[in-house]
Amino acid sequence: MDDSAAALILSALPDLTPHDLSVVDRLLDLLRIHISTASSPASPRLYVAAVDALHSSTCESLDSSTDSTSDDKSHVTPDDATDDTLDHAPNRTRHHGTDQTATAVEFDIKTRCWKLKRRRSSTDSSFSSTLTARSNSLGPSSMTTSRSNSFKKRQLSHRQGIGAPDKSEEEHVNKHNKSDREAINGHEKSREDINGHDKSREDQDKLDSTKETEADWTSHIPHSEHNQFLINTRWDKTSLGPMRTWPPILQLMTLKMLADPRPANLYWGQDRIAIYNEPFALMAHSRHPAMMGATAADAMPATWPFLKVMMQQVQDTNTAFSLPEFEMEVHKENGFLEEAWYDGIFSPISDTNGRFQGLYNSGYEITNTVLMHRYARLIHRMAATPDFDHESPWTHIVKSCEEFGRDVPMLLVYSAHVKPTSRSDHCTLHLKGSLGIKPPHGQALNTFDLDDSDHVLAPAFRSSKSLGHPVLLDPSHESFQHFRSGIDWRGYLEPSSRIVVMPVLTTGLIAGFIVMGLNPRRPYDDDLKQLVRDIWLTCTSVLSSSVSFDQAREREKVLTRELTQRERFIRKLAVVTNVGIYSLSPTSILTYANPKFHDMLESTLETESSQVFGFEHFVLEDDLHKIIAAHEDCKAQCTNVSVEIRLKRTWFPPGSSNEQPCWVLNSIVPDIEDGQIKGVIGSLSDIGHTMWALQLQKDSTEAALESKKHLEQFIDMTSHEMRNPLGATIQCAEDIARTIDEARVSFSDKDLSELFESVSENAKTIAFCSAHQKTIADDILVVSKLSSSLLSLSSASCQPETVAKQVVRMFKAEAANATVDLDLEVHSSYSIDWASCDASRIRQILINLVSNSLKFTKGRNQRQIKVIVGSSHVAPPEYMSELQWHPKELLPPVLSNNNEIFLTLQVQDTGKGLSREEMDKLFNRFAQASSTTSSTYGGSGLGLFISMQLAELQGGRIGLSSQPGQGSTFGFYVKVKKAMATQEQEQSLRRISETLETHLPRNVDKSLDILLVEDNVINARILSKQLRAKGHQVHVAIHGQEALDFLRTTKYSQGSDSNAVELDVILMDWEMPVLNGIDCTKQIRQLEEQGSLKTHLPIVITSANARPEQIEVAYAAGTDEFLSKPFTVTQVLEKIRQMNN
Repeated sequence: MDDSAAALILSALPDLTPHDLSVVDRLLDLLRIHISTASSPASPRLYVAAVDALHSSTCESLDSSTDSTSDDKSHVTPDDATDDTLDHAPNRTRHHGTDQTATAVEFDIKTRCWKLKRRRSSTDSSFSSTLTARSNSLGPSSMTTSRSNSFKKRQLSHRQGIGAPDKSEEEHVNKHNKSDREAINGHEKSREDINGHDKSREDQDKLDSTKETEADWTSHIPHSEHNQFLINTRWDKTSLGPMRTWPPILQLMTLKMLADPRPANLYWGQDRIAIYNEPFALMAHSRHPAMMGATAADAMPATWPFLKVMMQQVQDTNTAFSLPEFEMEVHKENGFLEEAWYDGIFSPISDTNGRFQGLYNSGYEITNTVLMHRYARLIHRMAATPDFDHESPWTHIVKSCEEFGRDVPMLLVYSAHVKPTSRSDHCTLHLKGSLGIKPPHGQALNTFDLDDSDHVLAPAFRSSKSLGHPVLLDPSHESFQHFRSGIDWRGYLEPSSRIVVMPVLTTGLIAGFIVMGLNPRRPYDDDLKQLVRDIWLTCTSVLSSSVSFDQAREREKVLTRELTQRERFIRKLAVVTNVGIYSLSPTSILTYANPKFHDMLESTLETESSQVFGFEHFVLEDDLHKIIAAHEDCKAQCTNVSVEIRLKRTWFPPGSSNEQPCWVLNSIVPDIEDGQIKGVIGSLSDIGHTMWALQLQKDSTEAALESKKHLEQFIDMTSHEMRNPLGATIQCAEDIARTIDEARVSFSDKDLSELFESVSENAKTIAFCSAHQKTIADDILVVSKLSSSLLSLSSASCQPETVAKQVVRMFKAEAANATVDLDLEVHSSYSIDWASCDASRIRQILINLVSNSLKFTKGRNQRQIKVIVGSSHVAPPEYMSELQWHPKELLPPVLSNNNEIFLTLQVQDTGKGLSREEMDKLFNRFAQASSTTSSTYGGSGLGLFISMQLAELQGGRIGLSSQPGQGSTFGFYVKVKKAMATQEQEQSLRRISETLETHLPRNVDKSLDILLVEDNVINARILSKQLRAKGHQVHVAIHGQEALDFLRTTKYSQGSDSNAVELDVILMDWEMPVLNGIDCTKQIRQLEEQGSLKTHLPIVITSANARPEQIEVAYAAGTDEFLSKPFTVTQVLEKIRQMNN
């Protein structure tokens, strides 16, 4: 509430009627809060005047006709409460807010009295009538006197809670109120006679007043750990008593003190009981928490003599006492004591009668001001120019720091003597002065060599010299602790936590070092860093001013000698270098050129010639403008310029008979002196070999691109040639299947039926293999078209849900054979009936995802695949947020109009799952999850790459989420347009079948026991069936390890029984998971050599890899024969016969 709202309430109070008493209660509470919390309320006495007026105006209404005479102040409004009201107020002091405090207390007491008076009148109407009659018999003056005395008694009761008043004043009050008490007793007796009360109404008033006063005011204290500690303090053990009995002025000052953000505390009563807030607790350090509730004498015995006199002075003079610039130790985190400075003030607190109650102590932190002033004095003293005739600069630096023990608790000053050598400058250090360390001391050597010494400070000296600025010693290093020991620390007599090493440089050379400990009670903040920098710069300035002319002249001689030597070296280097170097005057006169320059240009022009040097004699005409423009730009803009040019001189590249011009790199820099350009300096570098290599690389790149183009054309042709015969194959297989279906209806002979079943199964197998071959060809063709940007979309109306159902139906049989649950789910977001899109491309993506899920779900304990179709107006949809989308660099697409929508499809499986590394490379071309994926599950590695490209082509993206062992979720979304249904219906999927090969004769010469090792289930099933049809016994193993395990069960294995299987031959596939055919063959031959197998087993390796070097690898592994795929069963048996013969 602000002052304007308070003024509005004050003006409304006198006009309130008895019907507004509850409103009056609330308004008075608001005013009490405002006057106690406002920083500076306008005219505080207006509040007291208003409640006085409220007493008179409302008492007349409350007592009906009881008191017809009102107080003179009954018609006083806030506007009428002028200075006259203040003149009649009790005597009060007005120092540092004391007037506001006393006014708040007076307002609080009068408000409480009014509330008691109203309750008493409203709760007992009969007593009010009787009291009115009695008061009329006594007269208005008696009633007024009783009210006044009752109020004075309550004031006296509050003052007694604060501190014992003077005896004379108490006797005066008792004498003054004697008659009033008699009148009150008469009233009470009448009340007892009328109402039959056992206790006087005055006692009841006191009880109500006590309850009102003893309300739990501590609930208004803000909650904090410190404030809770204050509340829990045993105040009943002090002269203040329990907190609920504290007088209102103490309550108010306590709330004010706790709300003060500065360090503040109260010293209350004659005992000076201490009460303080949380910021003061940090300053109190070890005195906290014992100081809370203790007397000032007990809490601060060391400073009590001074505080006693000061507090008594404040009490006697009723004037605040200022304590400027006093130091306090502030306890920070990790036990760090920080130097802090404050301006403090002790303000007196008096009640409404001007009686002294206690002191309010608050402080303002001025640490930064004190430190900046101290730092400035230190720098000013150090920067004063000393008398170098009687005092060295090092001694001046030490003396400047003597007075400032806190900021410089330790100081070492070393001078450096540098002696130039042939290899480097040799530096020796000499101790020139110290503070806190008196030689002889282990850390303060009088002399030591900077480069070779193992002194604890030597690494820091070398580091600061190399860096050229101050460095701090590492406090975590054990040498730091060793260095700090044995030092007589100045100032706080505490070791510094920061020690800085400052290099002092003069004319760019090291002149010495300063080792200084920093203030242990100040953090290494920006101010302290700036002090270190100021000291460093000031010391450098002092040392620079002390360098003698003789030293400078000696150094000049040394530098001149070195410069001459370096110039001689540079001239020799210019002669032997492989770069042409030259300089031109502003008028293009050649002022210098090394021999290589003339060799490269085949020039004979002498330097210092008056003839203008012209590049047109040496540079090809096509590049002449470039070198001329480069020289002009260098002189005009004063910038470095480089340009590649061709010379008229030619050369022959390696392995070439074609003559080519020489390439050179011309680099030019301006020669500037005193801001004026004196010419240009240039160099010519032979880059002929580099340019030739770049051209060669360019030609190779173009050749590779051309080769890639030819490869893609070859892939297109290959796909075309593979797809053409597949059409006839599929048609033949379909015709076979149709013929068998018709024959099955017409004939019922059992043998014929079995033949039909066999032929039907073979036809379906042919159809499946043909479809797989077509898929590979289609993938190759799609990749080729995608790389050439030739793949186009063909949009048509379709039902996306129907497309998904077709794909699920397509894989139903395969899933059932693998005992995999394959289901379709329509998501709740799906809102598409008909859509315009390329259904074939959507179907192609979904087929790839479902076929991958089938591969990885077979053989799992839980086998379930779910296809989910949905739709969304945003991409990616929220229900697919867990997927990791590809390509990652693309932003999500947006819809361009209301007719568009995103079609979403997900495939969730319970397969083996993928790791993070496998997911990162899954969508690359020809890439699979791992190196074992192809051998275990098959595939070309093109499916997901094509799916990603197709999804992106249709305005969408593809993504996945997976965890190893927990399955995977693949999903994609594409942009489609909503469409109306057409009369055209979706064509049914064409059943794929193949023609049958010529039936092979069943008769064979001899029945054989054959071990077929083949990982492809279909190939193994077909070949074993055909071999059995020829009368042979066939045993199947799906990889090399399983074949080795089977051999241990045959009669050829050591320890086998006579009834074991007797093998005649092993048909071994090359490419297999777990253990391939080559390694398996090697292990079989090793077992034969070791005697684990009793005889030599014939082995025939089969493979589609039939290059001569691959066949050689197979024979080297120990195979007896090699048979390339594809082959017929007749070829297999013929190979076995040849091997046996």
